Amino acid sequence: MSDLFSTHRPQLFGVAYRMLGSAAEAEDMVQETFLRWHAQPADSIREPRAWLVKTITRLCLDVMKSARHQREEYTGVWLPEPLVEEMAPAPDSMVELADTLGTAFMVMLEKLAPVDRAVFLLREAFGHDYAEISGIVGKSEAACRQIVSRAKASMGIPSPAPPPTTAEAERIVQEFMTACETGELEDLMALLTDDAILYSDGGGKVRAALWPIYTSNKISRMFLGLRARSIAGWSYRLAVVNGQVGVVIRRADGKVDVMTFSFEGHKLNALYMMRNPDKLRNVAF
Repeated sequence: MSDLFSTHRPQLFGVAYRMLGSAAEAEDMVQETFLRWHAQPADSIREPRAWLVKTITRLCLDVMKSARHQREEYTGVWLPEPLVEEMAPAPDSMVELADTLGTAFMVMLEKLAPVDRAVFLLREAFGHDYAEISGIVGKSEAACRQIVSRAKASMGIPSPAPPPTTAEAERIVQEFMTACETGELEDLMALLTDDAILYSDGGGKVRAALWPIYTSNKISRMFLGLRARSIAGWSYRLAVVNGQVGVVIRRADGKVDVMTFSFEGHKLNALYMMRNPDKLRNVAF
């Protein structure tokens, strides 16, 4: 049974991470699912994949009752815990994964109630049919269809624009980091859309903006202020963060930040800066 569980483990982690926004909590849910799986008689489960997905989804829904309450009391902007990997030799294959793993998508998911989030993810991210989803969440197929339709409207998902190639995304991010180091206001602003947004998650543990910062001018001036205080002591590397090109930054004090980005054409239209040390424990420079 352990080998069969291992086959489904990546999807189980994927469901739990997208539900909870925390890799640590997702791992806990996978482990709890394994314990429940292991406790079942070997011949009692006719459809292992369906049983496992149902179990982990319901476990996550239970956790979200308390997690959502905690986020309501969260200090400042909440961002998901980043999943950081080394840059792959041919990372253009990550685009499909990034569609439902990227920071922007994860932030939009926060608009959904727990059950709606589960239904939407199972359908849109993992391609489960409505009959299976109905059995998992205990709602009719018609209700599940309505939830997905309502979720799309609530999240305001725009028509997908062609993403930049990985090479182009790397170039834009590299130019942005170089502009931060050189402190050229015009260079920074040229890389951002006029209506760009910066989200910064410090969790009340480190200094971070409590509210999103809007417009290319204000974001650029914020980074100029950071340069005056600390960017001179930064070192950084490009990495795959939540399936997209991102940056791992080591500050002069040795602590780590992670940045991810959303693109509009050949410019950045959203920046997500994770500074909360509780969410960066497993990130090494």
